[in-house]
Amino acid sequence: MYIVLVMVTVRPDMLEEFERALLHNARESVARDPGCLRFDVSQQLDDPTRWLLYEVYEAPESHAIHRRSPHFLAYDAVAARALTDKVLIRAEGRHVS
Repeated sequence: MYIVLVMVTVRPDMLEEFERALLHNARESVARDPGCLRFDVSQQLDDPTRWLLYEVYEAPESHAIHRRSPHFLAYDAVAARALTDKVLIRAEGRHVS
C-alpha cells in the first residue's frame, strides 16, 4: 500500500470553499480513481483552519493517476488559493496480522 498523509492550514476566509472542494475530491477519488482504497478527511477540533487528509492507494502509480483526475485538479485550483501551509508525508503501508 502507498499512504499519503497531508496536513494543511487554510485561510479562514476560504474555509467553506476549501471544504466543498476537498470533500468532493475525496468522494470522487474513492468512487472513481482506480487503486484509491481510502480517502479520509479530518478537521482539527480546536482550530478549524487545520485539516488532515489520509489517503491510501494500491501503489504510487494509483496516486499519480489520482493527481491527473478532473476532481483533483479542481481541488488543487482551490487549494492553491486557500492554503497557507502544507506538510506532505508519503509512506509505505505494512499489513499487520
